[in-house]
Amino acid sequence: KGDLTRDRRVTLIHGQFTRKDQIPLYKKYKIVPSLYTLHTFYFADSHIKNRGTKEAMYISPMRDVLNAGIRATNHTDFAVAPLDQMFMLHSAVNRTSRSGATIGADQRISPFEALKTMTINVAYQYGEQSFKGTLTDGKFADMVILSADPTKVDRKKIKDIKILETIKEGKTIYTFQKPTAW
Repeated sequence: KGDLTRDRRVTLIHGQFTRKDQIPLYKKYKIVPSLYTLHTFYFADSHIKNRGTKEAMYISPMRDVLNAGIRATNHTDFAVAPLDQMFMLHSAVNRTSRSGATIGADQRISPFEALKTMTINVAYQYGEQSFKGTLTDGKFADMVILSADPTKVDRKKIKDIKILETIKEGKTIYTFQKPTAW
């Protein structure tokens, strides 16, 4: 009921087969697409066989959604694929499949944009931007310390970056421990 363009923070989960003509509707109706760029790695080769190359190349069209001025987010689908935030970042930036094929090079985004889809945009998606999403005075001090800067390393090495420490609300809750030999 009422104005369908009113901001309700409606979230579209996955949207891996979003069509170009749907993106303006996401914007009009203020839909926040939570895309799943890990599909480009884990499932693209199967999608090429089952749905064809054209559709597979447009899986989770992050570039077109961001270019439309939409605050998209990127997510994992734990239990379907490993929970690995750095690999998710890698998938948004590189868009390569298990076989090594490039999946929609025109939908790649920069490492900085990819980080925003995992932080600032997520806080917005949940209506929590006043206290989460950026390192700003007065907000929760939730952050990770990484072994390298994803905006500076070779794009193909983003997946190799280690999370050294996780800090939540100002307290360390995880510290990387180098594995010992078996």
